[in-house]
Amino acid sequence: EGEGESRAAAEAEPSGSHGDGAFLTVLRTRRPGAARKLCKSGQELEVVRDEANEKDPLAIKFVTSDGQEVGYVPLMAAEKLAGALDSGSWEASATVLTGGDGETVHVMVRFRRPGGEAPTETQAEELEAILASAREAQSDQFRGKCEQLSGALDAVLGHFCSVSHLFDREELDVIETVRSLDLRPKALLVRIVMRKRQWLRVRHLCRYVEVGDVRSAVGRLCEAGLLDEMSSSVEGSSLDAQLGLLSATELQDLAAAHLRGGGNGGWRGRKKRDVAAALSREGEGDEQIAVAVAQLIGECVSLNAEADRVLQCLQFAYFLDDSQGLERFLLTHHGLCNYPSYELSSSPVFATRDDFVRYQAACAKEQELHQALESNDLEKARALVSTSAQALGFYLEDWSRTSTPSSTASTSTSTEFPKKPSPGLLTESWVHVGIAHRGISLLEKARRYADAIELIQVLLGRPEQPSRRGEWWNRFAIDLEHLGKSETSLEIAETGLADGWVRTGHRLSLQRRVVRLGKPPRRWKTPSFAARVAWQPKEVVFEARPTNSRAGTKSVFVGFDDEDVTVEGLALQYYAREDQGSWTGVHSEGGVWGVIFALLMWDVIFSPVPGAFHHPFQTKPLDLDSDFFYAARREMVDARVAEIERGGWSKLLEATWAREYPRKTLCVGLSWDRYGLDQLQTISRCLGSRGLAAIVQLLAQDHKHWRGGMPDLVLWRTDPEPAAMLVEVKGPRDSLMEKQRAWLMEFEACGVWCEVCRIREP
Repeated sequence: EGEGESRAAAEAEPSGSHGDGAFLTVLRTRRPGAARKLCKSGQELEVVRDEANEKDPLAIKFVTSDGQEVGYVPLMAAEKLAGALDSGSWEASATVLTGGDGETVHVMVRFRRPGGEAPTETQAEELEAILASAREAQSDQFRGKCEQLSGALDAVLGHFCSVSHLFDREELDVIETVRSLDLRPKALLVRIVMRKRQWLRVRHLCRYVEVGDVRSAVGRLCEAGLLDEMSSSVEGSSLDAQLGLLSATELQDLAAAHLRGGGNGGWRGRKKRDVAAALSREGEGDEQIAVAVAQLIGECVSLNAEADRVLQCLQFAYFLDDSQGLERFLLTHHGLCNYPSYELSSSPVFATRDDFVRYQAACAKEQELHQALESNDLEKARALVSTSAQALGFYLEDWSRTSTPSSTASTSTSTEFPKKPSPGLLTESWVHVGIAHRGISLLEKARRYADAIELIQVLLGRPEQPSRRGEWWNRFAIDLEHLGKSETSLEIAETGLADGWVRTGHRLSLQRRVVRLGKPPRRWKTPSFAARVAWQPKEVVFEARPTNSRAGTKSVFVGFDDEDVTVEGLALQYYAREDQGSWTGVHSEGGVWGVIFALLMWDVIFSPVPGAFHHPFQTKPLDLDSDFFYAARREMVDARVAEIERGGWSKLLEATWAREYPRKTLCVGLSWDRYGLDQLQTISRCLGSRGLAAIVQLLAQDHKHWRGGMPDLVLWRTDPEPAAMLVEVKGPRDSLMEKQRAWLMEFEACGVWCEVCRIREP
């Protein structure tokens, strides 16, 4: 009976609703469960304008007699009705039609003249015109929402034409079934896909009021085989899984009814997981609890496993990874996320279904590896690394075996250089090389240095991920020293320096090793880079009183204002003093340069390069952090760097800011709210065109390596003349890394003032 009433209220205007000042609507809220609990069928609600609402000054809210806010009139309807209430010509009250155990709160709003006076015929006609407009706006809003949801899926399905060769016949049948769905069932399917949960309670799906008759839409999806059939309980699921579907309040009520104790205050206020654990312990042997849980849950649906798999594959083929989904379309539609404009690549990414399946499986393993390392599950991480290493032709033995520094295991120094680095960023082998790369540190931690060297040799012989070659050569040389083979380590360091893909801090580290190990009698000739290795940046040292001196924790000091500050904050105070030059500054590291790089190179970053952009929700080209970004845009980059060096940076900053700031367009490295245009212009002017051009050129040539290691502080002043200084701050137990040293060397070479600030304890 309740279901029929809810459905009737959702599908049609009640009898007498036209011409009597009545408007049927639904209660919109972010807390539907709490709203249902507060609103019982037949309950009277106050209708109140909410002019103070920051997001919607025309908002109309529903309030209980004791002042509890329960929800709002739908946005587009409120826009039509607000004027009638604001004019003072009409007052309104509301009655809950369905509430309590009903899934959606339907409300009848009735308008009346102040003081209960009868409206004139003209006033009644004017009100009816307003209500008719509100009904139409509400209908348009709900339909528009369904079209947004359906449109997100249709966009992915539209892309399907170019990737249809990646799916087999059964998968194509599922995709065609989805394509043929009507508007509202398709909208509900998108909602379910975005929820990413195994089981969903039907009463909770009814919060999606734009779908209308949710039960009918669920039935259609079940008939199409996209949802598993509804059941009165989650059949075959464990009690723990069923308890996970209940809210904290439901669990607390259930515990209060079936369990003893609960501590002071009973089960109210207890954490959800604690209450669920207590019910699980007792429920396994108590049929009453199991029955009560099933009754509370009610009817449930689950996305069919095969349909889920096909839809996930379809999304993966569109977005090329698992980090984005259909919600991107909705966020963009609402203006919450705005993406750059660029030309999409029309060429297929994967030539065959096998290429696609293998790449997707490799990406799944890579995600598993990240999760295993985050949770410190070394056994699983080692198994995943072993699988990827095996795919590359390297077989790892028992992980419990170790090779100590005194091991005499033979190690070949010959390494087969790849003939040509592979630009195949979206290939199975590219991902497996990345996974195997993580295995180097795992082997080293297990003291299996000889095995780590063998794995490094395999990776050095591969064409994928050439940007990692510098790290591999360094680890190769270091592990040889662990094995007591200094002579061989020197040879490997020299061989690594001949590799053109070794750059930045990795090259400097190898050079330092050659100078250290290459003394007579091993080597009699001083290498040409000895002076570069011996270079030391200018240092400024001052003492400060620490408030903590524990190893492994970030140093905190008493500042010049007697407040606790970090080392970077203390350095900013030091340089702001008059006797140190009255510098203005920010703790930025690479932040400010990432913003400036994006603004100055915007049209270069998003230029039409084949294979760079495959969907409209990218904040960078796929190859930005690879070794192929600069090669594919060499002429554009060089021309832009020359323009910046000639002083054209100011107009470039202004033009990009004026075009993109109003939309807060997303771009890698760009934070619109962190720095203002005036501040960026001042920093750039103080740094100078030559220094600015050098930074942009390095980031464009090798964004992956140069984006890290930049000095901590950016300091500037305009009096007596524009000047800037970049400062790397080091606490008492910090040392300068090679990448940081490389940046300081580059800055000094192009005439940028830079130094290291060391803070010591008394």
